[in-house]
Amino acid sequence: MAELIDFSAALIEPQAIKDAGYVGVVGYFSDSRPGTNFGAKPLTREYCDRLRAVGLEIVTNYQYGKGDTADWKGGYDAGVHHAQIALGYHFAAGGPGFRPLYASVDSNPSLHEWNSLIVPFLRGWASVVGLEWTGMYGNARCIDWALEDGVATWFWQHNWSGDPSINDDHPAAHIHQIRIDRDRVGGVVVDVNTILADDYGQWSKATPPAPGPGDEVNRPEYVELDRMGNSASSRHGARVVNFLLHTQEGNGTAESLANYLNNPRNGVSYHYTLHDRVVVNVVDTDLASWSVLDANPYTINLCFAGSRAAWSRNDWLLIRDDIRIAAWFAVQDARKYDFEPHVIVPPYERREGISDHRYVTDCLGIGTHTDVGPNFPWDVFVADVHEFAGSGPRQPVPNAIDDSAAANPWLGSRITDGELGVPDGIGRRAHFEHGHIYWHPDTGAHAIPEALWATYAELGWETGPLGYPVTERTVLDGPDGRPWGVVQGFQGGALYRRLSSERAYRVHGAIRDRWNRTGFESGPLGWPESDELPWDGGAYQDFEHGRVYWTPDQTLAMISVGGVDIPLGDGEG
Repeated sequence: MAELIDFSAALIEPQAIKDAGYVGVVGYFSDSRPGTNFGAKPLTREYCDRLRAVGLEIVTNYQYGKGDTADWKGGYDAGVHHAQIALGYHFAAGGPGFRPLYASVDSNPSLHEWNSLIVPFLRGWASVVGLEWTGMYGNARCIDWALEDGVATWFWQHNWSGDPSINDDHPAAHIHQIRIDRDRVGGVVVDVNTILADDYGQWSKATPPAPGPGDEVNRPEYVELDRMGNSASSRHGARVVNFLLHTQEGNGTAESLANYLNNPRNGVSYHYTLHDRVVVNVVDTDLASWSVLDANPYTINLCFAGSRAAWSRNDWLLIRDDIRIAAWFAVQDARKYDFEPHVIVPPYERREGISDHRYVTDCLGIGTHTDVGPNFPWDVFVADVHEFAGSGPRQPVPNAIDDSAAANPWLGSRITDGELGVPDGIGRRAHFEHGHIYWHPDTGAHAIPEALWATYAELGWETGPLGYPVTERTVLDGPDGRPWGVVQGFQGGALYRRLSSERAYRVHGAIRDRWNRTGFESGPLGWPESDELPWDGGAYQDFEHGRVYWTPDQTLAMISVGGVDIPLGDGEG
């Protein structure tokens, strides 16, 4: 009978596992709980790729707490929380859709604990991954209870029942853990499991469900309408690296939401609105929509009209066709703008790919929005993206700093010998006679001119609030057609410097959006003349002819006329 091993203490060389006669592993896709430091939690993409390279199977399991801190002791909310983490680590490691995720009941619970805590926990887990993909690691008695209550579909049996008479293979079990801490592979203590079914949840068996009547295997059916408006801004040369999903938080159709977005006074827009298989093009994807504050220059944004972040998984699955259409558009734009069609799911990692508004909040540190909400069916969406993407990830462009230097001859001679590292261990930089080039895989390579360098350095370079550059510098001409100043976009805002000014100033967030709507430096406020300053629970920033105030409730622009401050209407500029 074929066997798998599970282990968490340390990683084992894949070839050693194969040489020991095992066909694969049950991997742990969870963090180490406080006070521990397991070397094989969570399994990473690099390690899983090595396992598969030698022909080993992988099954996904999750266990964070144990004993008094067992995951299931948190009930329904804990099930939701831990399933989101498990799903994120599963996909980050290259796990496919349409595979079970096993949740651990690593104990011998009483019937009261089962009914009051474990059943709600598993239902919370299923609300994230789907009941059809909910697995449980538990003893034979728990498997019986789970079948009676209909809270799990896949079963990994252990022998912690306290009753040796029921340690035989359970007829519903897919895997049976038969020995614990008695075997070693590659010097690491392992548990041994027998395989009881042809499909026991191994990644290699992942297959999307057969299409039903009316389903399209490739391009989904939808109606596409053009309702392009003026609620957009230039990307200023930024490379698009993310496609983001949003909820409307209200009732509407794709057309009615587009009508609202096309009024620039409302200060919000998306590239696409989508509802009931109708897609409305609101903003040209070559331009930036007004969706995610400082992330606008390098993102494409789609809003599910009529949707809410508080929706349940079942609510989302009622618009299954629209989810599939959103995946289609995400993949098409990833190909058009040459970014990787990788879905970044909670708990998120900072990289190029496809995600939602909460990614911008949690991972990029911009804004406070949390849509599309905790119950969005990421497993379904990821499977759609995988189907449409087909050919796998885009390969990175080599020598990006050299390419940027060739495209920006104004930089002059190269000063550094080769490239230099930066503190995050990921990005790279190079120094030239008249500027610097910074590169990061999320943003590409962009040259920063000396005119902006002093302020960038003062704010902490790429480790400060600006982060990496996301656009090329743009020289701005004045009313007389002569160079007036320079601007450049960064992950955390933009630097503007009028050539007659002693330094550049950072403009970002809601104040930047309000200033943008007045017409940037050509509007009545003119050029920025200070950085953002704290004020009465909010902030303000001085401009050449006035000031913009921000509070959590509103943003107010004032212009100074004859020493008197006069409010500037949001439509004025």
